[in-house]
Amino acid sequence: MRFLATFLAVFMVVCVSAQRMSDAETFFNQGHYREAGSIYVQALKKTPKDGTLNFKYARCLYEQDQVIEATLYFEQAALFGFAKANRFLGDIYFADYRFQEAAQAYDAWLASDKFVADEKIQVAKLAAKAKLGAAMLERVEDIALIDSVKADKADFINQIKMAREMGSFAFSADLLGLRANNYLVAFQSGRNDRRYLALRQNDTQSDLYQSYNLMNEWGEPIALSSVLNTPKDENYPFVAADGITIYFGSEGHDGLGGYDIFTSRFNSETADYLPPQNVGMPFNSPYNDYMMAFDELAGVGWFVTDRYQNPDSVIIYRFVPNAERLILRHKTPQELRDAARMRLYRKASVALRNTDMHEAVSQQFQTTLFLVNDTTVYHAAEQFVSERAREQFLAWCDLKAQGQQKEFTLAAKRELWSVTEEEEERLLLANEIVTLEKSCLLIEQQLPRYELEIRTLENLQLLTTH
Repeated sequence: MRFLATFLAVFMVVCVSAQRMSDAETFFNQGHYREAGSIYVQALKKTPKDGTLNFKYARCLYEQDQVIEATLYFEQAALFGFAKANRFLGDIYFADYRFQEAAQAYDAWLASDKFVADEKIQVAKLAAKAKLGAAMLERVEDIALIDSVKADKADFINQIKMAREMGSFAFSADLLGLRANNYLVAFQSGRNDRRYLALRQNDTQSDLYQSYNLMNEWGEPIALSSVLNTPKDENYPFVAADGITIYFGSEGHDGLGGYDIFTSRFNSETADYLPPQNVGMPFNSPYNDYMMAFDELAGVGWFVTDRYQNPDSVIIYRFVPNAERLILRHKTPQELRDAARMRLYRKASVALRNTDMHEAVSQQFQTTLFLVNDTTVYHAAEQFVSERAREQFLAWCDLKAQGQQKEFTLAAKRELWSVTEEEEERLLLANEIVTLEKSCLLIEQQLPRYELEIRTLENLQLLTTH
């Protein structure tokens, strides 16, 4: 009789337990993860080495955005033989910039051979991305951040203010007079002789195109290069002051996120572009990284990303470009990850130009003598007859003011370098000096071109009015 009572008691416990697990499965399949999780966690107290239970409870936590807590149970599930946990661990590690661990987790899931064929292709691609991320994490660039600002994803290009000599951004549809609202971007050179446009091809992917200004008329856009364009989207072109270095966003070349930023140079020997190179971290991330641009006159760079932003927003980082790529050294893995995702960075040590002082210097140049021809000399912008010549004269004054301020800054940096003993500070100063020297040289080359264009425009206007 006592045996029968014991048997019945055990039987009832087993039945109740089975019923509760059945309830947990029902909750889980219906997406009621909180209710399912409360049952799974109780069961885990009795059988903590059950791989399936660890996985199910981890999924419940994961679906409730409790990723940190879920990771521990996914790791336990993988340890106790539940291979599918590696699929989730790969995603978690990847999002946390633990790329080497992500690659190992993806490879473990691929090795289990417990998935459908389509998933194998997808996970293989994720494993390749993780391995790329691991390689990029070893070469995170040390950049000096000036500031950052959030912007509307639909028109963030209007937030990037650069000297007119460097060029300008617009929407491709606006430049071509099209009734489209697809946010494809174009870049027009500072000399207004070339446009680089993103245009949609046959209503499928967007590619990069180029258009030339001939006799004050823009030619038909032609595809830029099959080296740059892929079957997926390319957008957000920017061409540096040298006219041959291009930066653009692409979903088709090897990257980490949706869009990554790439760079290439035109090779005159082959009359085509070199294979694009990923610009690396911290500029690229597992998120969408759209655009990179530089104002070489001001010594300022921008890159645009949607990491950690709402779907309709981006963040624009403004930084001081390095003359040569500076790789972060002697950092812990966590410090490298933080630097790669812009949670750890140097604050820019060089002051941006003082706007009030710059305008004052520019106005000072506007009252200096300007030789128009052998018999005509102006001493104020108001004397110009040609409106276009007057605009170019003001731009020339602005450029001269920039040059003067950069020369002052350059002299101060050189003096500071000569008395600095710390090797790391000397290296940073040396890079800043090289960047300033390049900017000063670029301004020196631009000024005579402006002067020639101002004289030509004004003399043509004088001839037509007399």
